[in-house]
Amino acid sequence: MKITYTFQKKSMKCTTIHFNVNGKYIHADHVDPETTLAHYLRNELGLTGTKLACEEGACGACTVTIGKWDRTLNRAIYVAVNACLYPLYMAHHRLVLTVEGIGNVKRLHPVQERIARGHGTQCGFCSPGFVMSAYTLLRNNPTPSIREINQAIKGNLCRCTGYRPIIEALQSFSPSGCCRGSGGKCPCKEQSNGLDREKLVTFDDFPKLGESQEIVFPSKFIMESEDSDGEEIFLEGRRVMLQAPSDLKVFGEHLRSNSEAKIISSGLITKLIASQSSFDKKVVWVSTHRLKTLCDVKVFDKEMSVGANLTISEFLDAVSRHCKSNISKPIRKLFDKYSSLQVANVASWAGGFFSGSSDLSALFLALNPSLTIRNAASVHEYRHVSELVDENGRAKLGKSQFAISMSFPRSEDGLRLFTFKQGARSGPDSTDVNCVAALNVKDVIETARVAMSLGSRAILCGKLSKMLCGK
Repeated sequence: MKITYTFQKKSMKCTTIHFNVNGKYIHADHVDPETTLAHYLRNELGLTGTKLACEEGACGACTVTIGKWDRTLNRAIYVAVNACLYPLYMAHHRLVLTVEGIGNVKRLHPVQERIARGHGTQCGFCSPGFVMSAYTLLRNNPTPSIREINQAIKGNLCRCTGYRPIIEALQSFSPSGCCRGSGGKCPCKEQSNGLDREKLVTFDDFPKLGESQEIVFPSKFIMESEDSDGEEIFLEGRRVMLQAPSDLKVFGEHLRSNSEAKIISSGLITKLIASQSSFDKKVVWVSTHRLKTLCDVKVFDKEMSVGANLTISEFLDAVSRHCKSNISKPIRKLFDKYSSLQVANVASWAGGFFSGSSDLSALFLALNPSLTIRNAASVHEYRHVSELVDENGRAKLGKSQFAISMSFPRSEDGLRLFTFKQGARSGPDSTDVNCVAALNVKDVIETARVAMSLGSRAILCGKLSKMLCGK
């Protein structure tokens, strides 16, 4: 009986997306795979507080909070995402929180109240995005530093340029009230002009954060996430058919049955390109996002194995936790100017690398880690990054091949890592030029790998790398 039940479970296809919005359970039947969370919230649920502006994940006006259950930590974690790009099907068994759900006109959430009463709104179009970015940070960490607050809202733009009152309102949640820069001193308060030190509003008497007013993660989804192993999301729309199995063997079967299928992870880039394109025939997307074996992090003595489904935020967290500072600090510096936290919370490192448009390209080419590659026939092979980058500077895989994991260095004596990024603006932006240099130094430079990204092209600077050796 047990064997029969397991077989039925693994063959089960799910055509209904089950999720919770602001405490209310939603069941969306036969949705189009191209439907974004923002369009569903606005058009089907009438939650128009989630704004649509650029629809490219560049301005943050559509920011919402996604809560998902982490089996390893045995608790819910919350991330800010761009709802304009976030596929609705990825909200399956997740909690979605919008600006309407965390507070209302009768009882504002402390974040909403401080921005409103602190003169943080002008036209108000960007306000929901700022609110939800700050809310997500505070939901995970109620006592953030000034730097953490600034990082949380770096993907949000105010087109009225009214940043000062917004930032002052949000920084009031930091107990330090200080950036802790310059060796622990407070340069943010060392202003020669007295007017610069005067706050627009004093927030001392404003309501504090309280967990009792927050919407808790639905216990129903904790149990359903445990029971959904073997379940496959199957959706068919006007232009796209989506298959998202949770079993690696079933995933391979889909690739064998359709050699033209497009392999996606989060699907952010694929969705963005598809929205601007026309199709001659219906295309098939096979998504890896439900394959839990691609989410593992395994730590060894000199390296760690990171699954291909890890988001860029999760990858950077693993680097910070498990790599020595000579590796982790330069990488964090490079990604301080990454597109936005909302994008990093959804896009996978594998998808970003193989798209060729990520800051990861130069980093991986310089460090040259080994990737585990699998094909539709379940055959594994191990390839270094340098073997995957073609003459045009783009990482390529064979048809029906996909990445399983990457062996990334975490402890290497003598390694000096240098990173540099220049975008069109000083803040988070797409890359114009990236440069990463990985040098192995004892008395002199013994080996060197210098890589650059120029737009979407990554190149290894062979002559420069060779010239540095012995210096």
